[in-house]
Amino acid sequence: MKIAIISYEYPPDTAYGGIATYMYQIAKMLTQRGHLVEVFACSPYRSGTHIEDGIKIHRILEENRTNRRNFSGRIGKVFAERHTIVHFDVVEGAEAGAHTKGSLEINPDIPLVIKLHTPTFMIDEINYVEPSLQMKIRRFFGALRRGQKPKPFFHELYNINTDIERLHTLEADEITTPSKALGEKLIAEWQLPSEKVFHIPNPYIPSEELLNIPVETQTDVVTFIGRLELRKGVLELTQAIPNILQQYPKAKFRFVGALWPSPQPGLDMRRYIEKQLKRYSNSLEFTGPIPLDSIPSILATTDVCVFPSRWENFPNVCLEAMVAARGVVGSNAGGMFDMLDSGKAGLLVPPHAPDKIAEAVVELLKNPKLRMQLGRVARDRVLSEYNLERIGALQEASYIRAIERRQALGKRVADYAV
Repeated sequence: MKIAIISYEYPPDTAYGGIATYMYQIAKMLTQRGHLVEVFACSPYRSGTHIEDGIKIHRILEENRTNRRNFSGRIGKVFAERHTIVHFDVVEGAEAGAHTKGSLEINPDIPLVIKLHTPTFMIDEINYVEPSLQMKIRRFFGALRRGQKPKPFFHELYNINTDIERLHTLEADEITTPSKALGEKLIAEWQLPSEKVFHIPNPYIPSEELLNIPVETQTDVVTFIGRLELRKGVLELTQAIPNILQQYPKAKFRFVGALWPSPQPGLDMRRYIEKQLKRYSNSLEFTGPIPLDSIPSILATTDVCVFPSRWENFPNVCLEAMVAARGVVGSNAGGMFDMLDSGKAGLLVPPHAPDKIAEAVVELLKNPKLRMQLGRVARDRVLSEYNLERIGALQEASYIRAIERRQALGKRVADYAV
C-alpha cells in the first residue's frame, strides 16, 4: 500500500509528545513491512523533503510552535501536489488538531483513518482548575466595571457541534483507538459511530538498552516521567510523598519532564512541589526534560515508576518502564489499565487518590520480590502484545477496511464550514 501520514508532530523536529512517537513508530513499522510510506509534518527550523530512516519526510516551516492553526491548510497543499504523483491509497492522521482536514478538502476521495490520541477538549477539561468563589466574584464585577459581559468558564463554552476535531473525526472512514477506554468515552461523549471505531494498540519498538536493564535492582528511587502538569497526576503524587516517606524513609523521588504551570499563579510546578514538600527537599530530584536516549539510564537507577494520571490514553513512558522491568504504579483511568493487563503486570490506582498511590508505592518498595516479579511479567507483556508483527497486521487490516468503505461511499461532501 501507499500510505501518507500527516502529523504536525514528527521527530526529531517536533518531537513534543506521544503523537510524534506514535507517528514515527508506525512509519518505521509499515516501511519495514514493505509499504511505501511518506510523512507530511512541520518543523520550527527547516522546510523541504528529506529521506530519514529510509522514509520520505515532507516538512513545512513554522517557527511559532503555538500557532498550529495554519498547518492543516498549508500541508494540505503539499500533500495534494504529492498525491497527484504518488496516488496514495490511504491517509492517517490524529484527531487532535484535525491536521488532515486541509488535505481532505482538496482530495475528498482519499480514504482516511483517524487515530485517537486525546482530544483537546478532554485535556482542557482535565487540566481545568475550578476557580474559588472569591475569584468568580472578582471576575464578575471586574467585567461589569469594564462594561463587558462576564466570560463563561471552560465547561460552559464547550459544544460538540462546533468542535472541529470531532467534526473532522466523523469524516474518517475508520477511527482507531489505542485504548479501549478512550474509544468508549468518545463513542459516548462525541457520539462517534461505534461500528467505525476499532481498538488497535500502538506499536512499540523497545531499545536494546531498555531490554538489557537488569530486573534485580535496589535503588529505593521512585521516578515520575512526563510533563509536570495537572493531567499527569503530579499533585496527587506530591500529596502521597509524605505518607510514603513516613513508611519508607529511604525513598528518593525523581521528577523527569518539562515544567508546566501549577495551581498557584506565578509558580511553575517544580517550585510549587518544592514549596509543598519543603520538609522533604533532600528526598526530591528534578531533572527537567531529557533526551530520549537518556531514558534507559534513568530507568536503570529506578526501582518504581509512578504514573498516577487523571487520564492517560496510551503513555509510552509506561511501556518504557515495563520494558525496563520496573515496578509500575499506574492510573486505571485510561490506557494503562490495558497495558498493565488489569493489574497483572503492575499495580493500578484510581485517579485523585494520594492514599492509594502511597499504598501501592510502599508495597513495591517493601516487597522487592513482588516488584521484580511484576517487572518480568511487564517486560514479557510488551514483547508479546505490542510487537511489530501483531500491530502491523492490525494496522494493515484497518487501512483495507477504510479503503473499502471509501470505495463503497464515493467522494465526501463536507457538512461543516471551513
